[in-house]
Amino acid sequence: MFKSDRFMRTSLHIIAVLVILFLLTKIPNILAPLKAAFSLVFFPIVMSLFLYYLFRPIIRKLDQWKIRRPWSILILYAAAISLFAGFSLWVWPIFRSQFLNFSDNLPQLAQSFSNQLQVLLVKVQEQEIWGTRINELDVGIDLPQKLSGYIENILNSISNSLTSALSTLAWIFLVVSTVPMILYFMLKDDRKGYAFLLKAAPVKTRPTFRHMAKEIDTALSGFIVGRVFLAACVGVFDLIGFLFIGVPYPLLLILIIILTDMIPYIGVYLGALPVVIVGFIDAPSSVIWIVGVIVLGQMLRNNLLSPVIYGSALDIHPLTTVFLLLSGGAIGGFIAILIVIPAYMVVKIVTLHLYRYYRSSKKAKPNLNP
Repeated sequence: MFKSDRFMRTSLHIIAVLVILFLLTKIPNILAPLKAAFSLVFFPIVMSLFLYYLFRPIIRKLDQWKIRRPWSILILYAAAISLFAGFSLWVWPIFRSQFLNFSDNLPQLAQSFSNQLQVLLVKVQEQEIWGTRINELDVGIDLPQKLSGYIENILNSISNSLTSALSTLAWIFLVVSTVPMILYFMLKDDRKGYAFLLKAAPVKTRPTFRHMAKEIDTALSGFIVGRVFLAACVGVFDLIGFLFIGVPYPLLLILIIILTDMIPYIGVYLGALPVVIVGFIDAPSSVIWIVGVIVLGQMLRNNLLSPVIYGSALDIHPLTTVFLLLSGGAIGGFIAILIVIPAYMVVKIVTLHLYRYYRSSKKAKPNLNP
């Protein structure tokens, strides 16, 4: 009976795989080396894939100029090294100074934020509602003390995160050192890799695989190149505005804005929050100007740049995006948040093509029943 029932056979295969995975979890001596190897390999591959889509348009443009692919990659690497050297000489000392200054002054900033918040709350409590001052209302809690406690806990956690981030940067530096080599072969053999995968696919599934691979390639390329370009443009605009307003730690805050702007929909709020807090600590009146600069940057991005880059928003419902980001953050932290959207796009495309292939093969199968 099972041989004639595809659903039952598939179910048995899935159950067998799940049982094997469950048994493997009971043998930590086997999974621990595999997990360590995966953690070392995963990040360089993801980073190389990200840079591959970012640099591939440049390499293919150089191909049109009849420059051989290895020389094109070497020219690109030389330009990247020059930019990195310029960054190290002129930008990095300023960024490092702002980062260390912010990390050292974080307890004082927390206290200043608490003081500014209490002053603001006192002014609010002096207002009247139906002839009664707000501070005369008995709400059962000491609101200023509660908020101060929450803010202090949040900033303490940020301080601990900054301390652990320094050790994480050392690990990232060791891992990223392998990225240039992986990226070189990705750029050099990109079409060969696609041809190899296409040849490895079964003959009857090659049209489906070809369309699926093309759609995945287009989706990833548009997402990565578009998000990076838009985030960079918004970052430059916001940096000019912050320098004009006089926001403290502008380079550090702009880096946060650029990284979070890679996250659709909620990235702008995540990036704006630390800027607003720092601006509120420095001068509460500057918050209005900071919010104005951020809003103008998003208007420039959404109304002018986005239609030019990729025409419209992502073909993902905002609620789906929120759930994906929450799930990614719970599973793998900030790195997972950055890659969960493109991973979802790939899974969605693969699932749709497999479903269409299954439907088409089922319709093409002759009905042998009398």
